[in-house]
Amino acid sequence: MPLTALQLLKTPSEELDALFRASPAGAIPEGEATGTAIACPGTIWGRMLAGIARWLLWQGKIFDPAQRCLRNRVTAFSLIAIKADVYPGKSWFDGNDCIVIDYSKTSFIASFVRDEIRLVAPGLYLGQVYLGQNRKPALKFSVGFQYQPAGKCWRRLWAAAALAVIVFGIYLAVRLNRDQAVDYATLEQHFKFGSTGGERDAGVPYWLWKVLPVMFPEFLPEPDKGLASLGFVFDPSRPYDKDLPAGVSKRNVQGIDRVFLNCAVCHVGTVRDTPESAPRIIAGMPANTLDLQGFERFLFNCATSEKFTPERITAEMKRIGADDDAINRLILRYLAIDIGRSRLLFLRDRFKFMDREPDAGPGRVDTFNPPKVLMNFRMDLVPEREWVGNCDLPSIWNQGKRKGMWLHWDGNNNSVEERNRSASFGTGAIPPTLDRASMKKMEAWLNDATPPDYPYPIDAALVARGAPVYREYCARCHGESGKNFSGELVGQVTPIGQIGTDPHRLDSYSAELCANQNLLYSAYPEDRFKHFRKTFGYANQPLDGIWLRAPYLHNGSVPTLRDLLNPASARPKNFYRGYDVYDPKDVGFITNVPQEKNRKFFAFDTALPGNGNFGHEGREFGTELPPGEKEALIEFLKTF
Repeated sequence: MPLTALQLLKTPSEELDALFRASPAGAIPEGEATGTAIACPGTIWGRMLAGIARWLLWQGKIFDPAQRCLRNRVTAFSLIAIKADVYPGKSWFDGNDCIVIDYSKTSFIASFVRDEIRLVAPGLYLGQVYLGQNRKPALKFSVGFQYQPAGKCWRRLWAAAALAVIVFGIYLAVRLNRDQAVDYATLEQHFKFGSTGGERDAGVPYWLWKVLPVMFPEFLPEPDKGLASLGFVFDPSRPYDKDLPAGVSKRNVQGIDRVFLNCAVCHVGTVRDTPESAPRIIAGMPANTLDLQGFERFLFNCATSEKFTPERITAEMKRIGADDDAINRLILRYLAIDIGRSRLLFLRDRFKFMDREPDAGPGRVDTFNPPKVLMNFRMDLVPEREWVGNCDLPSIWNQGKRKGMWLHWDGNNNSVEERNRSASFGTGAIPPTLDRASMKKMEAWLNDATPPDYPYPIDAALVARGAPVYREYCARCHGESGKNFSGELVGQVTPIGQIGTDPHRLDSYSAELCANQNLLYSAYPEDRFKHFRKTFGYANQPLDGIWLRAPYLHNGSVPTLRDLLNPASARPKNFYRGYDVYDPKDVGFITNVPQEKNRKFFAFDTALPGNGNFGHEGREFGTELPPGEKEALIEFLKTF
C-alpha cells in the first residue's frame, strides 16, 4: 500500500530524513497539490499543528512545469499567492538530485526560503524547508495530488469563523491587558493631573463620572455648577481632559477610560484678591475650597436614587455625547454601573461614622478613620474618643527639606516616601495597584516645590522689627525662615499637655491603627511600612507659605495669623470656611461672608467636638506680646 500524507505525518523525523535521502527526485509535478505542514512529526502535536496550518495558513501548491514555477494557496481563504521558481537541482540535504522550489527571485516576503522535494510515493512528494543560508532543514512538508477542490467552501467558512475567533481573542487579550495613564509634560502638571494607580481598582468609568452631576444635580449645593459647587478646582492650564478638575486623573484600564482622585485633590487651592478677581490656582497649598466629605455624600446619595439604573444612566450618557465603543457600552449597561452602585452602597454603610461627628467642611478631612474602614475595623466598636478625626488639609511644599522630620499633624511618621504611599492609599492606590513610576515623578516635584511669594505689599521696616520677635518666640520650633528649616525642635512633637490644642485628631489615631498600617505593603519588602508610631502631641512644622495655609492650627479652627496671636478667648468662635478671597491685613482668608451669589459657605463652630480653637497660647506662643510686636511678627511671617 503506497505511502500517504497522514502516514508521513505520523513518521518520526529521523525516518523521514532516511526516506528523503533514499527517494528519487521525480519529475516536476503539474497541477494543484494538497499541502501538509510537518512539524513535530511522529507526535500528536504534529497532527494538531498540521491541522491548524491547513485551516489558517497554507493549503497547498499549484505547479506549472511549462513555466517552471508554482504558486501557493495561503490564508484561511485559500488565496493563490507567493510565486516560486521550480527546477531540478542538487539538494542541500545530501547533494543528490531533487526538485528545487526557489523563492529568492520571485517573492519579497519569502525571498529567504528554499524548498526541496522528492517523490516518495506515486503522487506524493516529501519536502524540506531551508531558511536563509542555513543548510539544516527548519521544517518538513508534503504535497500530494489527491487534492479535492469540492468542500473548499465549507472549509473556508469554518476557517473564516476560526480566524475571526482568533482575531477577536487577540483583540480581547490586548484590550484586557491595556493599562495606560495619561502622561504630562512637566512635573507640576503630573502632580496636578497624573495617576497614582487608583483607577486600576477604584476607578470610575469616565462617562459615569461625567453623567452623575448632570443626572443628579439635586444632590449638589449649586445644581447648575456641577462639581465646582463642591469646591473642585478646574484648571484651564490642563492640557487634556479640561472637563476634569485638578486632582482627578485618567487612565485606560482594560479598554475603559477610568478616572479617580490623586494627591492634588487635597493640595491644589485658589486665591482671589477681590470677589471680582479671577482665582489664582496654586499647587501645593491646601485645597481650601474642596468639600471632600460633601463629594462622598453626593456619590452616596446618587447611589440611593431610583434614577441610578443602567437603563437611565446609559441613556443619559448617550444624550451628553458619550462615544464609548460597543464593548464598553455593553460592559457599562450590563455590568459596570451595577457594580459601581453596589460599591457605593457598601461604602455608604461603612462610612456611617461620618454622621456621628461634626461635618468637616471645605479644606478639611478626617484622615485616619477612613483607613480604619478600609482595613475592616468595626467602626461601631471604635471607642468614642477616636470618633472625631477632622483636621485641616496641609500644604506639601519642600518635602526634600522635610526628610527625617516627624510628619502628619501628630508626627506619626518620619519617612517622606512612606507618608506619600500612605496618602496614595486615600486615592484608591493599594499595594498591588500603586503606580510606582508615577509616584516617583510626583515625589520629584514635591521635593523641590516652593510656595509663591506673598503677592501683597510688605512693610520692610516692620519686617525688620518682626525678625527678632520671630527668632525669640517661633524659630526654635518652626525654623529660621520660610526657606531655612533649622531649629532645635523643628519636626519634633510637642506634648499635648504643653501645646494645649484640641486633642480629638490626636486621639483618633490609635495604636491599633498604627500596628495595622505597619503591615501595609508586607508583600513588598522594599515598600513595607515600618515608620508609623503612636504619639501624644502635635508636630512642629516649618512655616513655608504660611500665608496660604489659613485657617490655622491642626484643625483649621483659627481664621487668621492675627487671630492666632490672640488668646483663645479672643479668637472667633464662629466663622465661615470655603471662601477664597484673601485678607492681606490679618493674613488669612475672609471668613465673615456667609454667601456669594448662590454659593453658601460652611459655618464653622469652634464649640463642636474636634473644632476647638484653644491652645498654642500663653507667653511662649506669643499671645501675650504687645500689639506693636504682634504687628511686626505678622509682617515678618508674610515673607515666608
